[in-house]
Amino acid sequence: MIKQIWIDFKNAPFRIWLIRGIISVILLIMLIIELARLISSPKVEAESLNLRNAPNDQSKIIEQVPYGQHLKIIKSSENNWWYVKYNNHKGWIASWLLDKKDYNSKNSNKIDEATIVIDPGHGGSDSGTLSANQQYMEKTYTLKMANKVVSRLKKMNANVIMTRDSDKYVSLGQRTRLSNYVKADLFVSFHFDSANGDGNASGFGVYKYHPNADGVANKVNEGFDLPLHSRGVSMGDYYVLRENKQPAILLEMGFMDSNHDLQYIRSDSYQETVANQVGKSINKYFNE
Repeated sequence: MIKQIWIDFKNAPFRIWLIRGIISVILLIMLIIELARLISSPKVEAESLNLRNAPNDQSKIIEQVPYGQHLKIIKSSENNWWYVKYNNHKGWIASWLLDKKDYNSKNSNKIDEATIVIDPGHGGSDSGTLSANQQYMEKTYTLKMANKVVSRLKKMNANVIMTRDSDKYVSLGQRTRLSNYVKADLFVSFHFDSANGDGNASGFGVYKYHPNADGVANKVNEGFDLPLHSRGVSMGDYYVLRENKQPAILLEMGFMDSNHDLQYIRSDSYQETVANQVGKSINKYFNE
């Protein structure tokens, strides 16, 4: 019995060392896990971001998250807002602004946190209307023009989502459901008109359906200064407008079967001009 006690006493320092070693290893593992979590969590590269109480630009600002902070993402929304934890607060940030190094929420404007769906009409097996000589398809130029508009809007820091970004078929229902799903602040569809081969019609027009699009339709129409004449703002019973719960407009930017209009439609300078003017008008719409 005395011998057993001596053995236990003799091994006590070893046991203490073993326990301390196990605790140290556990603490080290916990530290490594925490560092890995910190490194993998997104870092704010912008000068500051708004932390809001809902995933939209109209919601209340809880506080502003400064540059360099790592954020714990709890969940994300369908329109690219992230629900995060920061400084003992939880709220929503516009994730597309995270890496914008020149962005500062303190002097930002409302388009920065807006979600805009750009819809290049037709695509894939749906060519849209054709030129008088049947050589040029509407789907080609709606995509070219839409891409230029997207480029302008992204430079304004907007969250831009396209219904198609290549020559593929997308149904009208898919286009509208996307807009409703992401709760777009604005939906803009690009098209070119046709006079069924007459060749004499000319000009561009802005179409809207629901009253929630009245303001943006008028603003975009007023902002145009183009070599084609304006056909004004009209009611358009188009599926992508009628079935859209979000503010939605459709732009017919010339007649494909008019040789006069076609020279502009195919022109990079005309497409650039339309993109610049649409971008400026949308920016005014969000900030007035």
